[in-house]
Formats: sequence, C-alpha cells, structure tokens
Amino acid sequence: MKPGRLNTLISIVFQGLFSGFEKRYARLTLLTSMCLLILGCAVLAERQLNEQWGKPSIKQRLITASNGQNLPLEYHRDVQPILDQRCVVCHACYDAPCQLKLNSYDGLDRGANKTLVYNGTRLLADKPSRLWVDAKSTLEWRQRDFYPVLNERAQSPEANLMGSTLYRMLKLKQDHPLPQKDLLGEDFDLALERDQQCTTIENFQQYEEQYPLWGMPYGLPGLSENEHSTLSNWLESGSPVLAGQPIPSKHAAAITAWETFFNQPGSKAALVSRYIYEHLYLANLYFGGQQDSEFRGSKRQFYKLVRSRTPSGQALDEIASRRPFDHPGVDRFYYRLRPVRASITDKAHMPYRLDEARMA
Repeated sequence: MKPGRLNTLISIVFQGLFSGFEKRYARLTLLTSMCLLILGCAVLAERQLNEQWGKPSIKQRLITASNGQNLPLEYHRDVQPILDQRCVVCHACYDAPCQLKLNSYDGLDRGANKTLVYNGTRLLADKPSRLWVDAKSTLEWRQRDFYPVLNERAQSPEANLMGSTLYRMLKLKQDHPLPQKDLLGEDFDLALERDQQCTTIENFQQYEEQYPLWGMPYGLPGLSENEHSTLSNWLESGSPVLAGQPIPSKHAAAITAWETFFNQPGSKAALVSRYIYEHLYLANLYFGGQQDSEFRGSKRQFYKLVRSRTPSGQALDEIASRRPFDHPGVDRFYYRLRPVRASITDKAHMPYRLDEARMA
C-alpha cells in the first residue's frame, strides 16, 4: 500500500475511534447531568418538606382497645378490606412491586424498598427481607433502606396526606383515570421484567410529572369514591391501628400441645420434628379435629412453624435462617407456632391441618 493511502486509512480509523469516544462521552455526560439534576431536586424537595412539617421520624400508631372504641376509622375494620380487594393482588408476595406488602399493617408500616428481590444479573446473594423474620421493628427496616409510604413527619391532617406516598399515588389515579379504551396503550408496561419506579415522597413531584397515568392501582381502574374517601380519611387521621386481639384460649391450649409435641426429648423425636419443619415451613397451619367448629369462628387463624431461641410460653424469638435446613446458629432452639398476621392470598396459601389424628 502506498504511504499516502496508508496515512488516509489510519486517519479514518482514528477519526472513527475518536468519534465513537466522543459520542460515548457525550452520553455519559448527559446521564451524569440528569442524575445530578434529579438528586438536586430530591435534596431540595426534602429540605422543603423538613421546613414545612419537620424531619421524618418513626411514629407509634398502635391504639389500645380501650382508647380505640371511638375511632371513626380503623385499619383492620375499615382499611384492610379495601386493600385486600384492590391492592394485594400485586402487593402481597415476597417480591411485591418495590417490596411494598399491603396484606398486613406491618407491611404498610415497613414501607418500600428500591432493591429487586429477584435479580438475575446479581452475582452475589443479597440479604433476605422477609417481613417479621429478617427485621423485627420499623427502625430496623429503615436501617435496611426501607422508606415510608405513610407520613412520618408532623402529624397534622395536611401533612398526613401530602407527606404520604400512598395517598399521593391514590390521588394521582383519581386525577388521571385510565383512558377510556379497550386496551391499555404503550404508556403502560406490564412486563414482569419492567423497570420499577419506586418513588419516595421527596421525589414524588417528578414522578407525577413524568408518569401522570401511573397512579395506583397501576394499570387498573381507580378506587371507587367511597373506597378513596375511606382510605384518605384514615390516612388524614394518622393511620391508626388497634392492637391485635389475644389468642383464644382454645388456640392457646392447642399451641402448647403442639409445641410440646415438636420439642420432645430424644434423637428420634428431634429427627421427626426436623423432617416435619423442613416440609411444612411454608404451610399455613390451622387447628381442627373433634372441636373443629370451635377453632373456625368467623375467620380461621393460621400459624407458621418456625424455629425460636426461646421455649414455649416465652416471647417468640424467631431464627432468621435463609433455608429451613441451615444451621440455626445456636446450640438449643425450639419449634414454635407463630400466628399469621397477614391477609391470606390463594397464590401463597398452603393450608395444613393439625388435629388429634395428625398428631397420632
């Protein structure tokens, strides 16, 4: 090849390389600028919220039965039925969108998290985030980057609404109902691997502007006027919840009998109990038998078989192992029955009866 042509070829190659580098650099610069802009807006929004309603702090919303008799709206009686009907179809599983579980008050109080539970590109295992298992208090969940969807600033009616991501999501759907079409348009992404927009209250203004049709329930009709009014009024009042009812005496006796059975001394009993636990740890256990109607009542109570550091009769201290056959990390542990405090959904429900015949 002649020197002139060689120089021309080298020049073209280098121009292409630099051109590609310039394009990649320009895209990187644009992306960085957008991230800084969004971060700056979030910081400004947080400052404005802090100035208006104070800095966020965890709130105690539990009301005792004696103090809750005059509550116009209460979580279990008025709110949970609406969430069960309209929300838990998506927000009940372990991998619920943004990890927001709405089938129990504990899940609502815990809030949301931007980390995907199932992520095929992750090289190392992430910490599990099982409700009631991997953290035992709202503070622990905040330390694990779960952010609130209820207002945690000043408890005024206005702040309880405008400082609540849950309310703002519901209000967004009311302001921008679904388009009157037979099929949803390209504005909605219903793919399982879609990007999740897990917005916080600090970023909610940008979310409203960018995704006006993405109020909740996502891709579904909004709540009825009565449903929306009930949830809004409950949120406005500070989201109160009555303390759970004590376990009925019939259940308490059955729990004692079964926990005694599972924790019998001896190697054979330990092997049998381990076999049962490793097969039933996902099951929703319930009591039955000759007095089945006495256990059933208006709403059947279910239990989980768990491993605890404490024996029967003491406060349950569940061992949070990743798998049921993992070493518990203690020399002595006890099989215990933990009440299920979440609404039951068919897709995660494996009922299994414990009765006299089963024990025999």
